Amino acid sequence: MVSYMIRKFEIKDTAAVMQVWIETIVEAHDFVNENYWHEAIENMRSNYILNSESYVYTMDGGVVGFISIIEESTIGAIFVEMPFQNKGIGVQLLNCVKEKHDKLFISVYEKNKNAQGFLTRQGFKFQYRQFDQNTQETELLFVWEKSENEL
Repeated sequence: MVSYMIRKFEIKDTAAVMQVWIETIVEAHDFVNENYWHEAIENMRSNYILNSESYVYTMDGGVVGFISIIEESTIGAIFVEMPFQNKGIGVQLLNCVKEKHDKLFISVYEKNKNAQGFLTRQGFKFQYRQFDQNTQETELLFVWEKSENEL
């Protein structure tokens, strides 16, 4: 029987989380030069993982997904290993942070149609477009707010 759980990120998870991130981000963002992501690894580790409110999804003790909240209410990262996508893990990770926050923001690339569809299905609403100077790509900002009956 497979055991799974969502728990708070621990320092010992760093290598596994970074592996999930680099493998998944390169695949999901194939319109961005792969070197950009490899050059961003240290920034991701120190700014998004070690200095954020992060949760990991583990399966039989191994990390297969994670979510990180930065600046109190911005989802800086949500990634699930490719073989485990479309199995409800991303929904569970989002629900974990929705329980702890009244409002959440997230930016995704305009070319990432899968992420846009996922967020819309999870109750996020499109707010505006912005240009990412680093990748030269357009980002879309989405927001989610707890409804009155959830407060």
